[in-house]
Amino acid sequence: MRLRVAWWPRASGLARCMLVSGITNSGDSRMASTASIRRSDRVSLTLLLDAAGTDTHGHSFAEPSRTLSINLTGAVIVLGRELKPDQQIHLKRKSPTEAHREANVRVVGQFGSEKDGFLYGVEILQGQNDLWGIEFPPIAASNEAVARMLLECSYCKAREVVYLNELDLRGFETNRGIARHCKACAVPSIWTQAPHEDEKKLTSRSRSRRDQKDTLPAGGEQRERQRIRMKTRLTACIRQTGADDELAVCEDISPIGMCFRSKRRFDANALIDVAVPYAPDAANIFLPARVIYSEEMPKAGLFRHGTEYRPPGAAPTAQPQG
Repeated sequence: MRLRVAWWPRASGLARCMLVSGITNSGDSRMASTASIRRSDRVSLTLLLDAAGTDTHGHSFAEPSRTLSINLTGAVIVLGRELKPDQQIHLKRKSPTEAHREANVRVVGQFGSEKDGFLYGVEILQGQNDLWGIEFPPIAASNEAVARMLLECSYCKAREVVYLNELDLRGFETNRGIARHCKACAVPSIWTQAPHEDEKKLTSRSRSRRDQKDTLPAGGEQRERQRIRMKTRLTACIRQTGADDELAVCEDISPIGMCFRSKRRFDANALIDVAVPYAPDAANIFLPARVIYSEEMPKAGLFRHGTEYRPPGAAPTAQPQG
């Protein structure tokens, strides 16, 4: 049996894949049976890494790598070396402030390539240190969330996947940040959307530091609250197999779905992945969804769509492109 992975196109013209959460066994049949079990949200986030190990040709290597997406127990990484399934490599964070984070990982498989390397799904071995430094809440805690975001404390830079309710989302929409208690600081602070790591920014920050040194339970009431939709003007991103990402405007959102308008039309019952709020230069969380209806907006030259989120344990929307 084949491991199911989610793919999406990028500017490079090549497919990108996302590791399915919950993979804990090496056997093909066991991987297939556990692939649909999500133990945490999958975050589309670039983290810079140093990778070390031995490739399939027996050559030792130590070279840069990066993540395309992460979850609590693994990631999809880009690496310019040929690796085989089940072998182990060592990953270490490249950011000076995160350089203490490192772990051994198991290669789940190769799922494609980009211009700068191969795409590998990797699983963090049990008992290893916290490689990401991100707090992931239990999936069950997301039942009434209207949005999911990776936020960081503006003071200590602690990061958490946060489930936002209607009030939180309104605050973020207005201020591009929310006030919440920081466990690390032990005081309330402002939390903003976590950015991707970038080599130039890391170099700049490192140089700056050196210079400074030198100088509800389910029930009727819950279902009724879920029907209440919040009006928004948030940017959304829609992903579908075999097509480029589509930027859209989210008109309203609730814990069970959202309505958006876009230039492209999506057919009713189409399976998609949606991220809202969405920022191209920051981390984003995509959720599997199904299009409920699609209607034309002739005067605007757009299409309005209604969607419902698919269950947390649903299989990934996109499939490998042949």
